[in-house]
Amino acid sequence: MTAPASTSATSTSADLRAVVDAIMAGFAQVPDDGWARPAHGLEWDCRDTASHLMDDFAFYAMNLASREVHTDDYVPFLDPPPWQPGSPSSALWPDPAGGTATIVHCVDAAGGLLVAVTATAPPGHIGYHGRGNADASGFAAMGIVEGAAHAWDVLTAHEIPFRVEDGVCERVLNRLFPGAVRTGDGWQDFLTATGRTEATRNEKWTWDSSVRDSYGD
Repeated sequence: MTAPASTSATSTSADLRAVVDAIMAGFAQVPDDGWARPAHGLEWDCRDTASHLMDDFAFYAMNLASREVHTDDYVPFLDPPPWQPGSPSSALWPDPAGGTATIVHCVDAAGGLLVAVTATAPPGHIGYHGRGNADASGFAAMGIVEGAAHAWDVLTAHEIPFRVEDGVCERVLNRLFPGAVRTGDGWQDFLTATGRTEATRNEKWTWDSSVRDSYGD
């Protein structure tokens, strides 16, 4: 299977790079002792939330990086036990003995891996995801969703402003959220689509990462 050409603006590796850079800049403002604070609106603490987005970056990259196309499941690595009770299942755990600099370093590495893979994947190459097998644009968009949404969870808990550029958000909505509400404020529309506004916080949400004939409908 190959992906059809996009008929509207969708996410790119450059968009993902900009978001990873914004996450790093935001996380760098969190104090070393701030990672045990609960993330905003989540049951996880800020360290767990940061670890989760890194894990997503890495596995998205691996699912798309395989030379052979695998569309039946994630790369079959075993998850280690959570580093502490109540933490999410994750293959990547920043060293708990490290502070903020360690978190930022790990985001840089895991995010950079997904940026590189989405930038260099052959046209039409796809990889597995449970919400729809995706091409490079889809995995870039999914990385942006997981990265930006969970960075917002962490930074909001610390009252540190965080916002992704409207055009980046609009391309994510085009790629992953058909039928999403559009108000002209891309960031607010992103928060709405990902259940992070007062009105949508308790609503279930998901995306469609499958390859389609057109996007943004």
